[in-house]
Amino acid sequence: MELTITPHDGQVDIEVVGSIDERGAEDLKRRFLELDVSAIKEVVFDFSGVTFIGSAGIGKLLLFYKNLAAQGGKITIVNMSKDIFTMFKVVKLDKIFNISPAS
Repeated sequence: MELTITPHDGQVDIEVVGSIDERGAEDLKRRFLELDVSAIKEVVFDFSGVTFIGSAGIGKLLLFYKNLAAQGGKITIVNMSKDIFTMFKVVKLDKIFNISPAS
């Protein structure tokens, strides 16, 4: 899995490419911990290159959301594959994250 993190004016864009499996989830967590959450109002994940996300990856997103929301921030996930988008809707993660499918 590859991550490209681009911070600008209170927003952080994170492009994710590959599979967010157990190893990818740990990499996500490590990279989250490097960010100054107090300065972030929104994190936008671009999932156009994500082929799979497992429970470990979802858990790390929820952990990051908890830390970010405590500071008044939010998470948006864009360009999700149809399967990942549907899975997030089924397990009601669309109530926590702003999500949108790839066009």
